[in-house]
Amino acid sequence: MRGVILVTCIVYSVYAYTQILPVCRWYEQAYSAADAEQMAVSLDNLLNEMGARGMTHGHYALVFKNPHNDAALDYEVFESLKQRCLEVQKYPKGSMDYTQSLEDIRRQMDKTDFNPWWYMCNTAGGVFGWMTAFLWWIIWIIALFFYALYE
Repeated sequence: MRGVILVTCIVYSVYAYTQILPVCRWYEQAYSAADAEQMAVSLDNLLNEMGARGMTHGHYALVFKNPHNDAALDYEVFESLKQRCLEVQKYPKGSMDYTQSLEDIRRQMDKTDFNPWWYMCNTAGGVFGWMTAFLWWIIWIIALFFYALYE
């Protein structure tokens, strides 16, 4: 029975991880974009991936839900940042306004508590998702312990 639970947890963890990879990738692409055009395209792709995964509502937290872990608010923030990128494209590329605006957008992205991993854990059945994440970390800690022990 424990083996079935363990295998289920591992399978779900891999599934959840593969589901959030595109979302994380587009977030990182938008954050590290060199210019406003690339950032706008990456934010648009991020919004599309979030919509495809249902990350337009719900929370990253299971118990203590607040505006900091609200996925709908993050979705709205990313939409407004994409609009801001489209406005910034009108500035000359080397200007101080252009550079400062891109930095402001990155700071706004930092202020979101964007965490798609916990969102996937919550949408997979709440407590089951959290138990899966907890067991996932326990498995890795045990694996690293035995690796260090026999190294």
